[in-house]
Amino acid sequence: MANRVGLNNGEWIERVVGDDGRFSLAEAEVSSDFRTVKKLQKRSSDDEDYKTAGWAKARAKTIAEEDVLSFLSRKAVIPKYGFPVDVVELDAHRTQRSFESMQVSLQRDLSIAIAEFAPTSKLVANKKVWTSYGLKKVAEKEWERKCYMRCSQHNLFVSWDTGEKPPSQKTCHEELPLQRCCGKAVVGVYLIPKFGFVTDRSKPKEPKRRPARVFTTRPYFVGLKGAEPGDIDFKVVRLTKASPGWMVVLCEGRHGRGFYICGKCGAGRRRREKHKTPYGEDCSGTLEPVSLGHEFVTDVLRLQFRLEPSEWDMEPAWFAYSLAYALVEGAADVLGVPSIDLSVTVAYSGGKTIPPIVLYDNVPGGAGLVARLEDREVLRACLEAAQKRVGGGCGCDENTSCYGCLRSYRNQFAHQRLRRGLVMRYLEAVLAEW
Repeated sequence: MANRVGLNNGEWIERVVGDDGRFSLAEAEVSSDFRTVKKLQKRSSDDEDYKTAGWAKARAKTIAEEDVLSFLSRKAVIPKYGFPVDVVELDAHRTQRSFESMQVSLQRDLSIAIAEFAPTSKLVANKKVWTSYGLKKVAEKEWERKCYMRCSQHNLFVSWDTGEKPPSQKTCHEELPLQRCCGKAVVGVYLIPKFGFVTDRSKPKEPKRRPARVFTTRPYFVGLKGAEPGDIDFKVVRLTKASPGWMVVLCEGRHGRGFYICGKCGAGRRRREKHKTPYGEDCSGTLEPVSLGHEFVTDVLRLQFRLEPSEWDMEPAWFAYSLAYALVEGAADVLGVPSIDLSVTVAYSGGKTIPPIVLYDNVPGGAGLVARLEDREVLRACLEAAQKRVGGGCGCDENTSCYGCLRSYRNQFAHQRLRRGLVMRYLEAVLAEW
């Protein structure tokens, strides 16, 4: 572990204070915030907009006088309650004159924030409704952007750097240019909002009702980081040993329409329209259509089920997702961890009847959880717990699902497609052949 985090050779210092380290990003962000509000103060004063100038002065004072330890913990440079890695903030423009913003700290892991803090999202905190206005901009820093192609029909996901050619597709005999696998394939661009999100500077309102969650996320398996680690054959299921793999979590907006983000000020909309900066000034920037994404490396375990289902009246991908979410709950039960510590997705089918299922540790870098499923008896116990989970104790109909069996906050994109009955009978057959 010491080698992995760089304690033996001092690499940990570069990871903290290097160009892309948490401390360097925090320093760049606070410097940018301070310069921005000081410029706003001067412009507003010159225009005799003394209300805005007063707000900017108070904001600058708050930034300059924030306690160092509070700042470092708020920016996830040092731990607060745990050991955050990819935590971002919804910046509420805190000033000492604004009681509401000083009393609230809105932070999420980036994989969650890309939906909960996405532009136009509303959330309740400290008995107030906060609305995300856009992505936070930091002077002299740019968001990382990636091109991607994904297909919900075949669970294909490919990403590549903007400005570069798409990767080739490997076939049995040669490599061919990347092509859409079918009419459902989507090509787009996602950006990684690593500087966080921002509200406008208007006063938050009292909640009249709980805001609806408008956006959802979906995880995709990009590929293994290194060489293939080898397989373990358990007859009815073949495992690819746990190893580091690249994951991408995407939020593609409402109905997959994405977001329109201004590259100049960070303002976000659901369509192209005139807009102001988060500070309330007119902006001449262009709104560009993008999705929001988060990339990370963690331990992954691929499972390829070989037993053919005896009944089949749903798309293979959605059957695989139903099976996958049963396995997550079963694995969490057997390993004695909260189900949120694990996650799952379905990989490219490649012609298989049941597409490969990818279980992964839901923490960057991995925690060694999925590797424990390589043990034959542990995996069997996982399958038994999964079968019990969908056995009907929840009370929902076999042709649907509920939060007592397969549904969770994280898999909202699949709620209407998850069915427990087919999975229950399939797992019974798998265990009978074990």
